[in-house]
Amino acid sequence: MITKGDKTRQFIIENAINLFSEKGYTAATMKDVCDRCQMSRGGVYRHFSSTKEIFIEMLDADLEMNRSVVVENIEKKVPAERIIDAYFRKEVEDIFSDKNGLYFAIHEFAFAEPDQRESLNQRIRDSVNILKMILEHGQETKVFKTFDIEVVATHIIYFMDSLKTSSSILAMSKDMLTLQINLLKELII
Repeated sequence: MITKGDKTRQFIIENAINLFSEKGYTAATMKDVCDRCQMSRGGVYRHFSSTKEIFIEMLDADLEMNRSVVVENIEKKVPAERIIDAYFRKEVEDIFSDKNGLYFAIHEFAFAEPDQRESLNQRIRDSVNILKMILEHGQETKVFKTFDIEVVATHIIYFMDSLKTSSSILAMSKDMLTLQINLLKELII
């Protein structure tokens, strides 16, 4: 059951996503979060003690949502081609989103919070594992080519992370990105 407190935490995180995307991690303050949410300091601090805590929970929630969507689709026996297409579609949407600055903020977070680097490395490993589930599903259903799933999943995660991080500062066209995604698909299908 979702409580009022859970809804408030989610509200704060959603507003913080926009804030971190616009200002970056280090420039965003708890005062900024309060202002963005139109909440008192006590209201926000009741749920989070710092921007670091908000950022960590935001990252954890995103990863868990991605994992649950993939698991649900595999359990429903959605064809692997549709799942991988949806995966790439979401990546492209993220790159061209008005929140694409968030990916730069994630790397900024790693530099500003050295104690979190291992958790960010774990996040990458978890992302690789989520993608591996899709690739394994495709190979098991004989839709995807035979290839080293670990190597391809790792390549795709690092490649897409690089594009998402760069998208806030470099000009990218959808045509160029489509060509890159098609190259990745050729590795798989």
